[in-house]
Amino acid sequence: DWSTQENSSTYRLLVILRPPPGHSFSLDTTEQPQAGRIRVALECLCPEEQLLGKICFLHPYAGQRPREQGSYLLDTLYTGCFLDLEKVICWVQMVVVSAWQLLPQSLHCQLTALPSEKCCRFQLSSPSGMQSTIEMALAVQ
Repeated sequence: DWSTQENSSTYRLLVILRPPPGHSFSLDTTEQPQAGRIRVALECLCPEEQLLGKICFLHPYAGQRPREQGSYLLDTLYTGCFLDLEKVICWVQMVVVSAWQLLPQSLHCQLTALPSEKCCRFQLSSPSGMQSTIEMALAVQ
């Protein structure tokens, strides 16, 4: 979706998140006050492990420490066994801004992460005064 006004435009994107290898997402359907959160569960990768060289998070072999290898991502994006939307938004914004700085366009336009609780928002400003707002709505399948 997109819209334009005099010197600005807004682009809205839907970004589908996929769980990291060895994990799955499911909707928490309990009757708890926080129902509707995205639960993160571990999956067995033993059948794939030998073919693809992946580490099984449920059945580690001697000498492997899968929890430590994936702990950065888990600590960054999850709270307990649930996906933490605020953490995910902060992480995505950090990755996008870092990647932007590597593009040639970054010499001519400034990308700024904007505060938001529900989606990732960015403002792209050009020297000519044109501004674009980019809103990335995050979803899981």
